[in-house]
Amino acid sequence: MKSDKKRWKASQQIVHILVKTRKSTQPLRVMPTLSQSFFNFNLSSRLLGVSSDLSPQTLLVVTLSFFTLSFFILLKVNKRWRGGIVGPRVGDALYKEVLEKRHHGMISVHEKYGEVVSFPTPSGTVIFMRGNEELERVFTDTKYFAKNTDTWSAAGTVSDVNNLIQPMYKGSLFETTGKEHNENRKTINPFFAHPLMIHSTIKAFNQYSDARWGEEFTGDILDDFHSIVKFAMVELLGSYCLTEDDDALLKRVIMHFVKKNVDGAGDEKATLLTKKDEEMFLEMEAVADRCLEHVKAEMTTKANEGQGNVHEKGLVYLMLKSGKYSDQAIKELFVNLVVAGGETPALACCKTLAAMAQNPAILERAAQEVDDTFPASADIDPSKIDRLDYLDACIMEGLRRYAPATIVGRRVVKETKVCGVTVPKDSNLQVSVHAAHMNPAVWDNPDAFNPERFAKGKEIPKGGFVAFGLGGRACPGKRAYMKMAKAILACMLKKYIVVEDPNTKNDLDSFMPNRFVAWPSEGHVTLKMVQRINVNYTTKNNDGDVDTHFGADFSRQFVPTRRSAFGGNGR
Repeated sequence: MKSDKKRWKASQQIVHILVKTRKSTQPLRVMPTLSQSFFNFNLSSRLLGVSSDLSPQTLLVVTLSFFTLSFFILLKVNKRWRGGIVGPRVGDALYKEVLEKRHHGMISVHEKYGEVVSFPTPSGTVIFMRGNEELERVFTDTKYFAKNTDTWSAAGTVSDVNNLIQPMYKGSLFETTGKEHNENRKTINPFFAHPLMIHSTIKAFNQYSDARWGEEFTGDILDDFHSIVKFAMVELLGSYCLTEDDDALLKRVIMHFVKKNVDGAGDEKATLLTKKDEEMFLEMEAVADRCLEHVKAEMTTKANEGQGNVHEKGLVYLMLKSGKYSDQAIKELFVNLVVAGGETPALACCKTLAAMAQNPAILERAAQEVDDTFPASADIDPSKIDRLDYLDACIMEGLRRYAPATIVGRRVVKETKVCGVTVPKDSNLQVSVHAAHMNPAVWDNPDAFNPERFAKGKEIPKGGFVAFGLGGRACPGKRAYMKMAKAILACMLKKYIVVEDPNTKNDLDSFMPNRFVAWPSEGHVTLKMVQRINVNYTTKNNDGDVDTHFGADFSRQFVPTRRSAFGGNGR
Protein backbone atom coordinates (compact mmCIF):
# COMPACT_ATOMS: atom_id res chain seq x y z
CA MET A 1 0.00 0.00 0.00
CA LYS A 2 2.83 2.38 0.86
CA SER A 3 4.44 1.60 -2.50
CA ASP A 4 1.14 2.28 -4.25
CA LYS A 5 0.85 5.65 -2.53
CA LYS A 6 4.29 6.55 -3.86
CA ARG A 7 3.15 5.70 -7.36
CA TRP A 8 -0.05 7.70 -6.89
CA LYS A 9 2.03 10.67 -5.78
CA ALA A 10 4.22 10.21 -8.84
CA SER A 11 1.20 10.25 -11.12
CA GLN A 12 0.02 13.49 -9.52
CA GLN A 13 3.45 14.95 -10.14
CA ILE A 14 3.20 13.99 -13.80
CA VAL A 15 -0.21 15.65 -14.04
CA HIS A 16 1.30 18.80 -12.51
CA ILE A 17 4.07 18.72 -15.13
CA LEU A 18 1.42 18.21 -17.81
CA VAL A 19 -0.35 21.40 -16.74
CA LYS A 20 2.96 23.26 -16.63
CA THR A 21 3.80 22.01 -20.13
CA ARG A 22 0.38 22.95 -21.46
CA LYS A 23 1.03 26.57 -20.41
CA SER A 24 4.65 26.66 -21.48
CA THR A 25 5.88 28.17 -24.75
CA GLN A 26 8.99 25.95 -24.55
CA PRO A 27 7.59 22.43 -23.91
CA LEU A 28 10.88 20.64 -24.46
CA ARG A 29 12.38 22.45 -21.46
CA VAL A 30 9.93 20.54 -19.20
CA MET A 31 11.00 17.14 -20.53
CA PRO A 32 13.98 16.61 -18.15
CA THR A 33 11.68 17.11 -15.13
CA LEU A 34 9.13 14.73 -16.57
CA SER A 35 11.76 12.10 -17.32
CA GLN A 36 13.15 12.39 -13.81
CA SER A 37 9.68 11.75 -12.35
CA PHE A 38 9.37 8.56 -14.34
CA PHE A 39 12.83 7.36 -13.39
CA ASN A 40 12.44 8.26 -9.72
CA PHE A 41 9.50 5.90 -9.33
CA ASN A 42 10.36 3.41 -12.02
CA LEU A 43 7.05 4.05 -13.73
CA SER A 44 8.32 3.73 -17.26
CA SER A 45 9.21 0.10 -16.82
CA ARG A 46 5.98 -0.62 -14.98
CA LEU A 47 3.95 0.99 -17.74
CA LEU A 48 5.60 -1.33 -20.21
CA GLY A 49 5.42 -4.40 -17.98
CA VAL A 50 2.05 -3.61 -16.35
CA SER A 51 3.24 -4.75 -12.91
CA SER A 52 0.67 -6.66 -10.81
CA ASP A 53 1.11 -4.40 -7.74
CA LEU A 54 0.20 -1.24 -9.71
CA SER A 55 -3.41 -0.36 -8.88
CA PRO A 56 -5.88 0.12 -11.77
CA GLN A 57 -6.55 3.70 -10.66
CA THR A 58 -2.88 4.61 -10.70
CA LEU A 59 -2.33 2.88 -14.03
CA LEU A 60 -5.27 4.74 -15.55
CA VAL A 61 -4.14 8.19 -14.35
CA VAL A 62 -0.53 7.62 -15.36
CA THR A 63 -1.44 6.24 -18.78
CA LEU A 64 -3.86 9.07 -19.55
CA SER A 65 -1.35 11.64 -18.31
CA PHE A 66 1.45 10.15 -20.38
CA PHE A 67 -0.46 10.03 -23.66
CA THR A 68 -2.10 13.43 -23.15
CA LEU A 69 1.27 14.99 -22.42
CA SER A 70 2.79 13.29 -25.45
CA PHE A 71 0.03 14.70 -27.62
CA PHE A 72 0.66 18.27 -26.48
CA ILE A 73 4.43 17.94 -26.82
CA LEU A 74 4.19 16.54 -30.34
CA LEU A 75 1.74 19.28 -31.22
CA LYS A 76 4.15 21.96 -30.06
CA VAL A 77 7.26 20.32 -31.49
CA ASN A 78 5.48 20.29 -34.84
CA LYS A 79 4.87 24.01 -34.33
CA ARG A 80 1.20 23.92 -35.12
CA TRP A 81 1.05 26.86 -32.78
CA ARG A 82 3.25 28.59 -30.26
CA GLY A 83 1.45 30.70 -27.68
CA GLY A 84 -1.56 30.65 -30.01
CA ILE A 85 0.43 31.54 -33.17
CA VAL A 86 -0.67 29.40 -36.09
CA GLY A 87 1.44 28.11 -38.92
CA PRO A 88 2.25 25.05 -41.05
CA ARG A 89 3.37 21.77 -39.55
CA VAL A 90 6.36 19.73 -40.63
CA GLY A 91 5.35 17.87 -43.76
CA ASP A 92 2.44 20.15 -44.67
CA ALA A 93 2.12 21.29 -48.27
CA LEU A 94 2.97 24.89 -47.29
CA TYR A 95 5.93 23.70 -45.25
CA LYS A 96 7.26 21.90 -48.32
CA GLU A 97 6.55 24.95 -50.49
CA VAL A 98 8.71 27.14 -48.25
CA LEU A 99 11.56 24.62 -48.34
CA GLU A 100 11.35 24.53 -52.12
CA LYS A 101 10.61 28.18 -52.96
CA ARG A 102 12.14 29.85 -49.92
CA HIS A 103 10.83 33.38 -49.47
CA HIS A 104 8.29 33.05 -52.27
CA GLY A 105 6.72 30.28 -50.20
CA MET A 106 6.36 32.58 -47.20
CA ILE A 107 3.91 34.68 -49.21
CA SER A 108 1.54 31.69 -49.33
CA VAL A 109 2.05 31.00 -45.62
CA HIS A 110 1.10 34.56 -44.67
CA GLU A 111 -1.85 34.55 -47.04
CA LYS A 112 -3.27 31.46 -45.30
CA TYR A 113 -2.34 32.06 -41.65
CA GLY A 114 -2.15 35.85 -41.36
CA GLU A 115 0.36 38.57 -40.58
CA VAL A 116 2.15 36.65 -37.79
CA VAL A 117 2.86 32.94 -38.25
CA SER A 118 5.01 30.24 -36.70
CA PHE A 119 7.29 28.02 -38.74
CA PRO A 120 9.21 24.90 -37.63
CA THR A 121 12.95 24.66 -38.26
CA PRO A 122 15.56 22.10 -37.13
CA SER A 123 16.74 24.54 -34.44
CA GLY A 124 13.36 25.60 -33.10
CA THR A 125 10.28 27.63 -33.87
CA VAL A 126 10.65 30.87 -35.81
CA ILE A 127 7.95 33.53 -35.73
CA PHE A 128 7.54 35.30 -39.08
CA MET A 129 5.67 38.56 -39.51
CA ARG A 130 4.46 40.47 -42.53
CA GLY A 131 2.47 43.05 -40.50
CA ASN A 132 2.31 46.44 -42.11
CA GLU A 133 1.75 49.30 -39.66
CA GLU A 134 3.68 47.53 -36.92
CA LEU A 135 6.85 46.81 -38.89
CA GLU A 136 8.45 50.08 -37.87
CA ARG A 137 7.80 49.30 -34.21
CA VAL A 138 9.56 45.95 -34.51
CA PHE A 139 12.61 47.68 -35.97
CA THR A 140 12.69 50.60 -33.53
CA ASP A 141 11.08 49.65 -30.18
CA THR A 142 14.09 48.50 -28.16
CA LYS A 143 11.94 47.88 -25.08
CA TYR A 144 10.46 44.78 -26.71
CA PHE A 145 12.74 43.94 -29.63
CA ALA A 146 16.52 43.62 -29.96
CA LYS A 147 18.85 42.65 -32.76
CA ASN A 148 20.10 39.12 -32.26
CA THR A 149 23.86 39.65 -32.37
CA ASP A 150 24.66 35.97 -31.86
CA THR A 151 24.92 35.23 -35.55
CA TRP A 152 26.93 32.06 -35.49
CA SER A 153 25.70 29.81 -32.70
CA ALA A 154 22.28 30.83 -31.44
CA ALA A 155 22.14 28.55 -28.40
CA GLY A 156 19.13 26.53 -29.43
CA THR A 157 17.49 29.20 -31.55
CA VAL A 158 17.84 30.07 -35.20
CA SER A 159 20.40 32.71 -36.07
CA ASP A 160 18.70 35.72 -37.65
CA VAL A 161 21.61 36.84 -39.80
CA ASN A 162 21.74 34.95 -43.06
CA ASN A 163 24.46 37.04 -44.60
CA LEU A 164 26.95 35.05 -46.62
CA ILE A 165 30.04 36.38 -44.89
CA GLN A 166 29.10 38.14 -41.64
CA PRO A 167 28.57 34.97 -39.55
CA MET A 168 32.22 34.10 -40.16
CA TYR A 169 33.18 37.04 -37.95
CA LYS A 170 32.21 36.80 -34.31
CA GLY A 171 32.04 40.20 -32.68
CA SER A 172 32.40 42.32 -35.81
CA LEU A 173 31.32 45.96 -35.79
CA PHE A 174 27.92 44.97 -37.14
CA GLU A 175 27.40 42.75 -34.10
CA THR A 176 27.70 45.48 -31.46
CA THR A 177 24.84 47.07 -29.53
CA GLY A 178 24.12 50.08 -27.33
CA LYS A 179 26.79 52.69 -26.75
CA GLU A 180 29.45 50.68 -28.58
CA HIS A 181 27.19 50.46 -31.62
CA ASN A 182 26.59 54.22 -31.58
CA GLU A 183 30.32 54.94 -31.32
CA ASN A 184 31.06 52.64 -34.23
CA ARG A 185 28.41 54.37 -36.32
CA LYS A 186 30.05 57.74 -35.64
CA THR A 187 33.30 56.40 -37.09
CA ILE A 188 31.73 54.59 -40.04
CA ASN A 189 29.03 57.05 -41.17
CA PRO A 190 31.39 59.63 -42.80
CA PHE A 191 32.44 56.92 -45.25
CA PHE A 192 28.91 56.69 -46.62
CA ALA A 193 29.08 60.41 -47.44
CA HIS A 194 32.31 59.89 -49.39
CA PRO A 195 32.43 62.68 -52.00
CA LEU A 196 33.90 60.32 -54.60
CA MET A 197 31.17 57.66 -54.24
CA ILE A 198 29.66 58.36 -57.66
CA HIS A 199 32.97 59.26 -59.30
CA SER A 200 34.55 55.92 -58.32
CA THR A 201 31.47 54.02 -59.47
CA ILE A 202 31.52 55.68 -62.90
CA LYS A 203 35.26 55.02 -63.17
CA ALA A 204 34.80 51.34 -62.29
CA PHE A 205 31.93 51.01 -64.78
CA ASN A 206 33.86 52.54 -67.66
CA GLN A 207 37.00 50.49 -67.06
CA TYR A 208 35.16 47.23 -66.56
CA SER A 209 32.62 47.67 -69.36
CA ASP A 210 35.31 48.57 -71.90
CA ALA A 211 37.37 45.52 -70.97
CA ARG A 212 34.52 43.06 -70.49
CA TRP A 213 31.72 44.09 -72.87
CA GLY A 214 33.40 46.24 -75.53
CA GLU A 215 31.11 47.44 -78.33
CA GLU A 216 28.73 44.47 -78.22
CA PHE A 217 28.04 41.79 -75.64
CA THR A 218 25.52 39.06 -74.94
CA GLY A 219 25.72 37.09 -71.72
CA ASP A 220 25.17 36.86 -67.98
CA ILE A 221 25.72 40.27 -66.40
CA LEU A 222 24.99 39.57 -62.71
CA ASP A 223 28.55 38.56 -61.91
CA ASP A 224 29.82 41.57 -63.88
CA PHE A 225 27.72 43.96 -61.83
CA HIS A 226 29.13 42.49 -58.63
CA SER A 227 32.65 43.07 -59.98
CA ILE A 228 31.93 46.71 -60.88
CA VAL A 229 30.66 47.36 -57.36
CA LYS A 230 33.66 45.59 -55.80
CA PHE A 231 36.14 47.65 -57.83
CA ALA A 232 34.41 50.87 -56.78
CA MET A 233 33.99 49.82 -53.15
CA VAL A 234 37.64 48.87 -52.66
CA GLU A 235 38.84 52.17 -54.10
CA LEU A 236 36.48 54.04 -51.78
CA LEU A 237 37.46 52.02 -48.73
CA GLY A 238 41.20 52.41 -49.07
CA SER A 239 42.20 54.21 -52.30
CA TYR A 240 43.36 50.77 -53.40
CA CYS A 241 43.04 49.51 -56.95
CA LEU A 242 41.62 46.01 -56.96
CA THR A 243 43.59 43.82 -59.35
CA GLU A 244 42.16 41.20 -61.67
CA ASP A 245 43.79 38.53 -59.50
CA ASP A 246 42.12 40.03 -56.42
CA ASP A 247 38.77 40.01 -58.19
CA ALA A 248 39.21 36.39 -59.27
CA LEU A 249 40.22 35.39 -55.73
CA LEU A 250 37.16 37.08 -54.21
CA LYS A 251 34.87 35.39 -56.73
CA ARG A 252 36.37 31.97 -56.01
CA VAL A 253 36.00 32.34 -52.26
CA ILE A 254 32.51 33.78 -52.47
CA MET A 255 31.30 30.98 -54.72
CA HIS A 256 32.65 28.48 -52.21
CA PHE A 257 30.37 29.94 -49.54
CA VAL A 258 27.46 30.30 -51.95
CA LYS A 259 27.64 26.61 -52.79
CA LYS A 260 27.95 25.77 -49.11
CA ASN A 261 24.79 27.73 -48.30
CA VAL A 262 22.82 26.28 -51.19
CA ASP A 263 23.90 22.69 -50.53
CA GLY A 264 23.15 23.10 -46.82
CA ALA A 265 19.71 24.64 -47.27
CA GLY A 266 17.44 23.57 -44.42
CA ASP A 267 20.28 21.97 -42.48
CA GLU A 268 21.64 24.20 -39.73
CA LYS A 269 24.62 21.91 -39.10
CA ALA A 270 25.67 22.19 -42.74
CA THR A 271 26.32 25.91 -42.27
CA LEU A 272 28.84 25.46 -39.44
CA LEU A 273 32.43 26.41 -40.15
CA THR A 274 34.77 23.77 -41.47
CA LYS A 275 38.54 23.75 -41.87
CA LYS A 276 38.10 24.35 -45.61
CA ASP A 277 35.90 27.39 -44.86
CA GLU A 278 38.58 28.92 -42.67
CA GLU A 279 41.24 28.29 -45.33
CA MET A 280 39.09 30.02 -47.95
CA PHE A 281 38.38 32.86 -45.61
CA LEU A 282 42.08 33.47 -44.99
CA GLU A 283 42.51 33.82 -48.75
CA MET A 284 39.85 36.52 -48.76
CA GLU A 285 41.52 38.33 -45.88
CA ALA A 286 44.69 38.55 -47.97
CA VAL A 287 42.97 41.17 -50.17
CA ALA A 288 42.03 43.16 -47.07
CA ASP A 289 45.63 42.86 -45.86
CA ARG A 290 46.95 44.39 -49.07
CA CYS A 291 44.52 47.29 -48.86
CA LEU A 292 45.32 47.87 -45.18
CA GLU A 293 49.07 47.93 -45.79
CA HIS A 294 48.57 50.27 -48.76
CA VAL A 295 46.67 52.77 -46.60
CA LYS A 296 49.27 52.56 -43.80
CA ALA A 297 52.07 53.24 -46.28
CA GLU A 298 50.22 56.20 -47.83
CA MET A 299 49.44 57.64 -44.39
CA THR A 300 53.15 57.48 -43.56
CA THR A 301 54.01 59.19 -46.85
CA LYS A 302 51.43 61.88 -46.15
CA ALA A 303 52.82 62.47 -42.66
CA ASN A 304 56.41 62.71 -43.95
CA GLU A 305 55.90 64.48 -47.28
CA GLY A 306 52.57 66.26 -46.81
CA GLN A 307 50.68 64.23 -49.40
CA GLY A 308 49.74 60.64 -50.11
CA ASN A 309 47.32 58.55 -52.15
CA VAL A 310 44.70 58.18 -49.45
CA HIS A 311 41.34 59.91 -49.02
CA GLU A 312 40.31 61.25 -45.63
CA LYS A 313 36.80 59.78 -46.03
CA GLY A 314 38.14 56.31 -46.85
CA LEU A 315 36.89 53.91 -44.18
CA VAL A 316 40.24 52.17 -43.63
CA TYR A 317 41.84 55.60 -43.13
CA LEU A 318 39.08 56.69 -40.71
CA MET A 319 39.42 53.56 -38.60
CA LEU A 320 43.22 53.73 -38.47
CA LYS A 321 43.14 57.42 -37.63
CA SER A 322 40.70 56.87 -34.75
CA GLY A 323 43.15 54.48 -33.07
CA LYS A 324 40.22 52.50 -31.63
CA TYR A 325 40.31 49.48 -33.92
CA SER A 326 42.65 46.56 -34.36
CA ASP A 327 43.91 45.53 -37.78
CA GLN A 328 41.67 42.46 -37.55
CA ALA A 329 38.56 44.56 -36.90
CA ILE A 330 39.39 46.75 -39.90
CA LYS A 331 39.88 43.73 -42.15
CA GLU A 332 36.61 42.21 -40.97
CA LEU A 333 34.65 45.35 -41.84
CA PHE A 334 36.50 45.66 -45.16
CA VAL A 335 35.48 42.16 -46.24
CA ASN A 336 31.94 42.66 -44.97
CA LEU A 337 31.44 45.84 -46.98
CA VAL A 338 33.11 44.55 -50.14
CA VAL A 339 31.10 41.34 -50.18
CA ALA A 340 27.88 41.89 -48.26
CA GLY A 341 27.74 45.66 -48.77
CA GLY A 342 28.15 45.20 -52.49
CA GLU A 343 25.14 42.91 -52.77
CA THR A 344 22.52 45.65 -52.61
CA PRO A 345 23.67 47.97 -55.42
CA ALA A 346 24.82 45.08 -57.62
CA LEU A 347 21.56 43.15 -57.36
CA ALA A 348 19.49 46.33 -57.53
CA CYS A 349 21.21 47.32 -60.77
CA CYS A 350 21.17 43.92 -62.42
CA LYS A 351 17.61 42.83 -61.74
CA THR A 352 16.21 46.33 -62.17
CA LEU A 353 17.84 46.57 -65.59
CA ALA A 354 16.55 43.13 -66.56
CA ALA A 355 13.02 44.02 -65.42
CA MET A 356 13.21 47.26 -67.39
CA ALA A 357 14.31 45.30 -70.47
CA GLN A 358 11.18 43.16 -70.04
CA ASN A 359 9.16 46.40 -70.07
CA PRO A 360 10.45 48.42 -73.06
CA ALA A 361 8.31 51.49 -72.36
CA ILE A 362 9.84 51.78 -68.89
CA LEU A 363 13.36 51.35 -70.27
CA GLU A 364 12.70 53.97 -72.95
CA ARG A 365 11.46 56.50 -70.40
CA ALA A 366 14.47 55.96 -68.14
CA ALA A 367 16.86 56.27 -71.11
CA GLN A 368 15.14 59.50 -72.16
CA GLU A 369 15.59 60.92 -68.64
CA VAL A 370 19.31 60.09 -68.75
CA ASP A 371 19.70 61.75 -72.15
CA ASP A 372 17.79 64.84 -71.02
CA THR A 373 20.01 65.14 -67.94
CA PHE A 374 23.32 64.34 -69.63
CA PRO A 375 23.54 65.56 -73.26
CA ALA A 376 25.14 63.28 -75.82
CA SER A 377 28.40 65.19 -75.86
CA ALA A 378 28.77 65.25 -72.07
CA ASP A 379 29.95 62.70 -69.56
CA ILE A 380 27.88 61.61 -66.58
CA ASP A 381 28.12 64.50 -64.10
CA PRO A 382 28.11 63.12 -60.51
CA SER A 383 26.48 66.32 -59.22
CA LYS A 384 23.42 65.70 -61.42
CA ILE A 385 22.76 62.07 -60.51
CA ASP A 386 20.12 63.13 -57.98
CA ARG A 387 18.05 64.62 -60.81
CA LEU A 388 17.25 61.15 -62.16
CA ASP A 389 13.93 60.80 -60.34
CA TYR A 390 12.41 58.18 -62.64
CA LEU A 391 15.55 56.05 -62.55
CA ASP A 392 15.44 56.31 -58.75
CA ALA A 393 11.85 55.02 -58.84
CA CYS A 394 12.93 52.13 -61.07
CA ILE A 395 15.64 51.10 -58.59
CA MET A 396 13.25 51.34 -55.64
CA GLU A 397 10.77 49.16 -57.48
CA GLY A 398 13.57 46.73 -58.29
CA LEU A 399 14.45 46.54 -54.59
CA ARG A 400 10.80 46.00 -53.70
CA ARG A 401 10.33 43.28 -56.27
CA TYR A 402 13.72 41.58 -55.86
CA ALA A 403 14.92 42.51 -52.37
CA PRO A 404 18.41 41.12 -51.64
CA ALA A 405 17.70 40.91 -47.91
CA THR A 406 14.58 38.78 -47.78
CA ILE A 407 14.38 38.42 -43.99
CA VAL A 408 15.47 40.63 -41.08
CA GLY A 409 15.51 39.23 -37.56
CA ARG A 410 14.83 40.46 -34.05
CA ARG A 411 14.80 38.82 -30.62
CA VAL A 412 11.72 39.44 -28.48
CA VAL A 413 13.06 40.62 -25.10
CA LYS A 414 9.65 41.05 -23.48
CA GLU A 415 6.30 39.42 -24.24
CA THR A 416 4.26 41.69 -26.47
CA LYS A 417 1.48 41.76 -29.02
CA VAL A 418 2.28 42.08 -32.70
CA CYS A 419 -0.63 42.56 -35.08
CA GLY A 420 -2.94 41.45 -32.29
CA VAL A 421 -1.03 38.22 -31.66
CA THR A 422 0.82 37.59 -28.39
CA VAL A 423 4.48 36.83 -29.07
CA PRO A 424 6.31 35.21 -26.10
CA LYS A 425 9.55 36.51 -24.65
CA ASP A 426 12.73 35.09 -26.23
CA SER A 427 10.94 34.33 -29.49
CA ASN A 428 12.97 34.50 -32.67
CA LEU A 429 11.00 37.00 -34.75
CA GLN A 430 11.77 37.33 -38.45
CA VAL A 431 10.35 40.02 -40.72
CA SER A 432 9.35 38.48 -44.05
CA VAL A 433 10.70 41.29 -46.21
CA HIS A 434 9.75 39.68 -49.50
CA ALA A 435 6.26 38.84 -48.25
CA ALA A 436 5.81 42.43 -47.02
CA HIS A 437 6.95 43.77 -50.40
CA MET A 438 4.54 41.44 -52.19
CA ASN A 439 1.55 41.98 -49.89
CA PRO A 440 -1.58 42.46 -52.04
CA ALA A 441 -3.20 44.41 -49.17
CA VAL A 442 -0.48 47.05 -49.59
CA TRP A 443 0.41 46.96 -53.28
CA ASP A 444 -1.98 46.59 -56.21
CA ASN A 445 -0.84 43.82 -58.54
CA PRO A 446 2.39 43.24 -56.53
CA ASP A 447 3.89 40.89 -59.13
CA ALA A 448 4.06 43.68 -61.71
CA PHE A 449 7.18 45.83 -62.11
CA ASN A 450 5.77 49.35 -61.83
CA PRO A 451 8.13 52.25 -60.93
CA GLU A 452 5.13 54.59 -60.59
CA ARG A 453 4.68 53.17 -57.08
CA PHE A 454 7.74 55.23 -56.08
CA ALA A 455 7.14 58.34 -58.18
CA LYS A 456 8.62 61.52 -56.69
CA GLY A 457 6.35 62.94 -54.00
CA LYS A 458 4.34 59.75 -53.66
CA GLU A 459 4.01 58.39 -50.11
CA ILE A 460 5.20 54.83 -49.54
CA PRO A 461 2.63 52.76 -47.63
CA LYS A 462 3.63 51.85 -44.09
CA GLY A 463 5.39 48.51 -44.06
CA GLY A 464 5.41 48.41 -47.84
CA PHE A 465 9.16 48.87 -48.27
CA VAL A 466 11.77 47.60 -45.82
CA ALA A 467 14.66 46.69 -48.11
CA PHE A 468 17.06 48.70 -45.93
CA GLY A 469 15.34 48.06 -42.60
CA LEU A 470 13.95 50.87 -40.46
CA GLY A 471 15.10 52.95 -37.51
CA GLY A 472 18.49 53.28 -35.88
CA ARG A 473 19.74 49.87 -37.04
CA ALA A 474 18.72 50.37 -40.63
CA CYS A 475 21.38 49.98 -43.30
CA PRO A 476 23.82 52.90 -42.84
CA GLY A 477 24.77 52.83 -46.51
CA LYS A 478 21.29 53.28 -47.96
CA ARG A 479 21.91 56.65 -49.63
CA ALA A 480 25.40 55.68 -50.80
CA TYR A 481 24.23 52.39 -52.29
CA MET A 482 21.33 54.08 -54.07
CA LYS A 483 23.78 56.57 -55.59
CA MET A 484 26.03 53.75 -56.75
CA ALA A 485 23.09 51.93 -58.32
CA LYS A 486 21.87 55.07 -60.10
CA ALA A 487 25.36 55.84 -61.37
CA ILE A 488 25.78 52.33 -62.81
CA LEU A 489 22.38 52.33 -64.53
CA ALA A 490 22.83 55.87 -65.82
CA CYS A 491 26.17 54.84 -67.36
CA MET A 492 24.59 51.73 -68.83
CA LEU A 493 21.65 53.56 -70.42
CA LYS A 494 23.88 56.33 -71.78
CA LYS A 495 26.40 53.94 -73.28
CA TYR A 496 24.39 50.91 -74.40
CA ILE A 497 21.22 49.78 -76.08
CA VAL A 498 19.91 47.01 -73.80
CA VAL A 499 17.46 44.29 -74.83
CA GLU A 500 16.61 40.80 -73.70
CA ASP A 501 18.47 38.05 -75.45
CA PRO A 502 15.86 36.45 -77.74
CA ASN A 503 17.45 33.04 -77.11
CA THR A 504 17.24 33.26 -73.31
CA LYS A 505 14.32 33.92 -71.01
CA ASN A 506 15.22 35.63 -67.75
CA ASP A 507 13.12 34.28 -64.92
CA LEU A 508 14.06 36.83 -62.28
CA ASP A 509 12.17 34.96 -59.57
CA SER A 510 13.82 31.62 -60.22
CA PHE A 511 16.74 32.17 -57.90
CA MET A 512 15.76 34.39 -55.04
CA PRO A 513 18.52 34.41 -52.41
CA ASN A 514 18.91 31.08 -50.65
CA ARG A 515 19.91 32.80 -47.45
CA PHE A 516 20.59 36.54 -47.20
CA VAL A 517 22.98 36.80 -50.06
CA ALA A 518 21.99 37.47 -53.66
CA TRP A 519 24.68 35.41 -55.35
CA PRO A 520 22.96 32.46 -57.03
CA SER A 521 25.02 29.33 -57.61
CA GLU A 522 22.76 28.61 -60.55
CA GLY A 523 20.70 31.03 -62.59
CA HIS A 524 21.56 34.00 -64.71
CA VAL A 525 20.50 37.42 -65.94
CA THR A 526 21.32 37.41 -69.62
CA LEU A 527 21.03 40.61 -71.64
CA LYS A 528 22.15 41.78 -75.06
CA MET A 529 23.97 45.11 -75.30
CA VAL A 530 25.38 47.20 -78.14
CA GLN A 531 27.06 50.59 -77.77
CA ARG A 532 24.63 53.29 -78.80
CA ILE A 533 27.09 55.03 -81.11
CA ASN A 534 26.93 51.92 -83.31
CA VAL A 535 23.18 51.30 -83.25
CA ASN A 536 20.04 52.34 -85.11
CA TYR A 537 16.56 50.96 -84.66
CA THR A 538 14.37 50.34 -87.66
CA THR A 539 10.61 49.86 -87.43
CA LYS A 540 7.72 50.15 -89.84
CA ASN A 541 5.06 52.82 -89.38
CA ASN A 542 1.36 52.45 -90.16
CA ASP A 543 1.97 53.28 -93.84
CA GLY A 544 4.53 50.54 -94.16
CA ASP A 545 7.44 52.96 -94.39
CA VAL A 546 10.66 52.28 -92.49
CA ASP A 547 11.49 54.66 -89.63
CA THR A 548 15.00 54.77 -88.20
CA HIS A 549 15.19 55.80 -84.56
CA PHE A 550 16.10 54.91 -81.03
CA GLY A 551 12.66 53.41 -80.84
CA ALA A 552 10.09 52.69 -78.20
CA ASP A 553 9.94 49.11 -79.40
CA PHE A 554 13.05 47.59 -77.84
CA SER A 555 12.02 44.11 -78.88
CA ARG A 556 12.91 44.87 -82.50
CA GLN A 557 16.13 43.59 -83.98
CA PHE A 558 18.75 46.29 -83.67
CA VAL A 559 20.82 47.14 -86.75
CA PRO A 560 24.52 47.98 -86.15
CA THR A 561 25.67 51.00 -88.14
CA ARG A 562 28.45 53.60 -87.99
CA ARG A 563 26.44 56.77 -87.56
CA SER A 564 27.12 59.88 -85.56
CA ALA A 565 26.69 60.07 -81.82
CA PHE A 566 24.19 57.57 -80.44
CA GLY A 567 22.86 56.67 -83.90
CA GLY A 568 19.46 57.48 -85.36
CA ASN A 569 17.33 60.57 -84.99
CA GLY A 570 15.69 59.75 -81.69
CA ARG A 571 18.71 60.59 -79.52
